[in-house]
Amino acid sequence: MIMAPPAPKQIFPLLVFVLLSISFLFLLSLPASTPKAQIATQFHHIQSPEPGPNFTFIIKVLTFNRLSSLSRCLNSLSRAHYDVNDKVHLHVFIDHFLLDSQNGSADLDHKLNVSKQILDFVDGFDWKFGEKLVHYRTSNAGLQAQWLEAWWPTSDHEFAFVVEDDLEVSPLYYRFLKAVISNYYYNASNFSPSIYGASLQRPRFVPGKHGNKMQLDGGARIFLYQLVGTWGQLLFPRPWKEFRLWYDEHKVKGMKPFLDGMVTTGWYRKMGEKIWTPWFIKFIQSHGYFNIYTNFLHERALSISHRDAGVNYGKTAGPDSYLLDENSIDSNFLELYPLSSLKCKITLLY
Repeated sequence: MIMAPPAPKQIFPLLVFVLLSISFLFLLSLPASTPKAQIATQFHHIQSPEPGPNFTFIIKVLTFNRLSSLSRCLNSLSRAHYDVNDKVHLHVFIDHFLLDSQNGSADLDHKLNVSKQILDFVDGFDWKFGEKLVHYRTSNAGLQAQWLEAWWPTSDHEFAFVVEDDLEVSPLYYRFLKAVISNYYYNASNFSPSIYGASLQRPRFVPGKHGNKMQLDGGARIFLYQLVGTWGQLLFPRPWKEFRLWYDEHKVKGMKPFLDGMVTTGWYRKMGEKIWTPWFIKFIQSHGYFNIYTNFLHERALSISHRDAGVNYGKTAGPDSYLLDENSIDSNFLELYPLSSLKCKITLLY
């Protein structure tokens, strides 16, 4: 028996169903357009090797007596996006309070209690991305020693990210720093021994005598600048070792880290060995070394300092930048171009 062909009215719904199905499958095949989904695809301007099995990333958190600051800092670090197979170690350096014979019993009990609260918090803090190490000093070291003694690289594949406790980092910070390491350290065709690391803070001023505001091209997302950034600084192993040896040689010979025309000279005259940055700035200026900085729109950065009261600030000043996250990234976020094409702020002084 020969069946009659279906009527046109019966074919039309079938065609609509087929076309809708094809359209749905096509939409599924498109890449996600949300910023979060785009993060992993925005590091491919340079073809660079993966760091390899010896790659070691250590977060060095420097803290003293600010429990609320430390809690905010560690929680922001734990919320960051870490690659599944990477080991990211957390080392917390807790400075001791100054032992002063003029302190009364009640004051000493209060300081001891603050130290114990910090130790209890760090001991109970869950860090699931690698090992957690706690170093509790027996005497007051101060901010300079906290920085300088926090790290001696064990190999050329070990990197330190140094964080003071009043910092807060973006969830995107690790992906950016790993991309920097891959592109500007492990890529032999794109490597320079004059690059000592990367700072995540927003560059604000040129530390000359008058501290003029830095003028930057809004289109450049990363650039080179000599100044170290203490609000979230990635350090490469070789330049840091070189600096430590240079520091020892100059310190034992009674030399001072003075630079004519630099505001850091005034800092050192006022604070002396409480701070370490004048030494490092003198070192990088004499060696012609550079740091990688970010330059995002609308005063945003991958790390911000809340500038809590402490050695650097007499009273809490609050952040001067806005934290970058998945919902505020630019369309050309993290454009990691060849080193030779990066713009460079040649001098510290102008």
